[in-house]
Amino acid sequence: MTTLTTGRFAFLAAACLLLALPAAAFAAAAPAQGTISYLEGNVTVDAAPASIGDAVPFGATVRTAQGSFCEITFRQRNVIRLEELTSFVFNPGNLQVGSVLQRGSLSLVLKNLVKTGQGDKSFYVRTATATAGVRGTSFFMKVEDPSTTYVCLCNGALRLDDGTQVTGMDLEAAHHLSYRVINRGGTPSLEKAPMLYHTDDSMQALAGKIGYAIDWTTVDR
Repeated sequence: MTTLTTGRFAFLAAACLLLALPAAAFAAAAPAQGTISYLEGNVTVDAAPASIGDAVPFGATVRTAQGSFCEITFRQRNVIRLEELTSFVFNPGNLQVGSVLQRGSLSLVLKNLVKTGQGDKSFYVRTATATAGVRGTSFFMKVEDPSTTYVCLCNGALRLDDGTQVTGMDLEAAHHLSYRVINRGGTPSLEKAPMLYHTDDSMQALAGKIGYAIDWTTVDR
């Protein structure tokens, strides 16, 4: 058999194998990009006007205008709500850099995170002053000003630090545990804070979007 014939045979065999694979195999191998599952007002994805059903690729920047908000669903059972005047880099596929909250605030309910070989922190959200490493949980995050990030662990577990891992702590809570991560003049600190900006009802409403009911008596892991 000639080299050319052999090459054609190999190509046809590979094509037949791909056709025989179930659709689920392709879905498992493909990157699980996000989807704008709901929005109101003016929302953009990489500066282009967004609509419900639009894809949100990994690394895309999503922005909400005044009086606007949107929800991003990915891997079916994870949902993120961006409040008004928020700028967010959606990047759950990069476990080193993570997603970035540049300004504004967001709520998250994460029930289907990808497991890694580097521990159980499989989702990161960063700001200029804080990093939250999440293990499947519900939490709220707001950039209050360039030097201060407010984080509430609503239900679950996370690692919270100042972005350098010099100052940080592992947190668990069944019902709202809030901190401010502050870095003024190069001196970072974590300070206990009251529950602000969100409620039980707002978090449960978001969880309901993915068919989940938060149990406020148990730490969600």
